Amino acid sequence: MNHTIRVPVALAGTALIAGSLVAVGPSATADDVNIHVAPIRTIKGPTNTGLAGPVDLDVRDGKIFVSNADDRSLSVFAAGANGDVRPLRRISGAASLITNPHDVSVDSAGFTWVADLDRVFAFAPTADGNVAPDAVFDPGINPYGIAVDRSNKVNVSDLVKTIRVFPISATGTPAAERTITSSHLTNARGLAVDGANRLWVANGLGASVVAFAPGAIGDAEPVRVIKGPRTQIQFATDVALDAAGRVYVVDHHAKNVKVFAATANGDVAPIKVLGGPAAALTMAAGAAVAREGTLVVADYGGDDISSFAPLFAPVTTKPVPKPAVKVPGKPRALKVAGKRGAKTRKVSWRAPSSNGGARITGYRLVVKRGNKTLVKRTFGASRRSFTLKRAKLRSGRVTVFVKAKNAKGYGKNATKSFRVRK
Repeated sequence: MNHTIRVPVALAGTALIAGSLVAVGPSATADDVNIHVAPIRTIKGPTNTGLAGPVDLDVRDGKIFVSNADDRSLSVFAAGANGDVRPLRRISGAASLITNPHDVSVDSAGFTWVADLDRVFAFAPTADGNVAPDAVFDPGINPYGIAVDRSNKVNVSDLVKTIRVFPISATGTPAAERTITSSHLTNARGLAVDGANRLWVANGLGASVVAFAPGAIGDAEPVRVIKGPRTQIQFATDVALDAAGRVYVVDHHAKNVKVFAATANGDVAPIKVLGGPAAALTMAAGAAVAREGTLVVADYGGDDISSFAPLFAPVTTKPVPKPAVKVPGKPRALKVAGKRGAKTRKVSWRAPSSNGGARITGYRLVVKRGNKTLVKRTFGASRRSFTLKRAKLRSGRVTVFVKAKNAKGYGKNATKSFRVRK
């Protein structure tokens, strides 16, 4: 999540104001890369939305969580919200302690985390109105970007070159578990976490995005760096990832969102660029990609939140057909222990080498002398032995048959003949 900021005190000198921008020529991208489409939904309007300088957002279960810099508030909009609509919830007021909200991130428990002027806040999943945060702590830096990772750690950037990682704590100020002060960070802004729990950072003045491996510490070397003239990145304010691992970069200066391949690294060109008059991005600040691929963008300059249809077709894979189940093979190592005149004889066996593609559910044992059945028993899958009593047998040559069963049925018999003397 990343942000842009207006002229207010906290962001003066960050080159986010139109008057301070360095002139940059139009980016050159192939026609098939540029996407000139209008949003499918736009939350905008002076009466109900309450949007005022939206600088960042997060999306969870379709709901959109927005940080409003100009009126010091957080807004939560319903999934599919469109037009001049009221938010489901709005957090603001003295009790909330919000003074200069920047990035926002929602954790797996539904708590909303906010990087403010000099502190980090967390609000309960149902927080609404002028309410106090459930957690407050001073990260020891001036927080700007924030992202809760897949290990439920709170990652905080400082708009310079430092990122600190904290455990989630409801009380007190938790000690930072790690600090990254990488030379590859310049104007570290929005943060995002990918499926491998790598931490991605948008570098505003560095015109790049970088990713750090889980557990990175100190002057860590990024595992990925997307930077260079081919990237066309001019001023990266936020970064987001979709389910396929593609990297979305919000470019404040270029007024677009650039998308890079999931494996992108180095000086590589984007595979898609969303922008142009139809997209109506005037000062794009933050972005998030919903689970189904919808791209949601916070436009600080337009005081609106725009949702764009997925830029990529969903990956459809044919289900791998399950192999046909066959009956199991013969039980192995069928033995009959004991002398021919013994009062009991122990029959034992081992499971078949092939279960036919389904678990063994049982065994059937039959003992015959000629065509006469002397013993017949059915056992569960864990039973692989049985004791025969001489009284049940007949003198002479006797044969034991054992077969295994699965969901398809019984397999072939394993057989063993033995002599009985009565």
